[in-house]
Amino acid sequence: MAKPFAGVHLHHIARETEDVQSLVRFYEEVLGFNRIETPSFGAMEVVWLSLPPSFSLHIIQRSGEAHLPESPWNAAPNSRKDPSKLPAGHHLSFCVADYDACISILRERQIPFFEKTQQNGKIRQAFFFDPDGNGLEIGNWPIPS
Repeated sequence: MAKPFAGVHLHHIARETEDVQSLVRFYEEVLGFNRIETPSFGAMEVVWLSLPPSFSLHIIQRSGEAHLPESPWNAAPNSRKDPSKLPAGHHLSFCVADYDACISILRERQIPFFEKTQQNGKIRQAFFFDPDGNGLEIGNWPIPS
């Protein structure tokens, strides 16, 4: 049996919405979160917020093309378990100490995943689902100290 991932830390939480600016204002005005530098995602509107002490909340424009459920418990018949759609949907993200070892574990356990990079290839990410259909992401971000 494969070993579990080593050195895992929460990195960010992503929430999708129909109205990015309205949701961002809520988190800024009610919870006091601050906007942080956000890479461009092309036509998809995305805002990253600081989630103290060292995490972030990513507010993502909902995509009607993804057909991802808002949660595993309200999945419509047309919802998909397509990991390539998770970057634009609800997911929990974790920093991992050894990204390549984690990818090997996903392959060994035959867990379908989707890989992409950010920041000119410096950040590697893999998206996949847990058995209940919750979206998960791992990435090689620096581990918080």
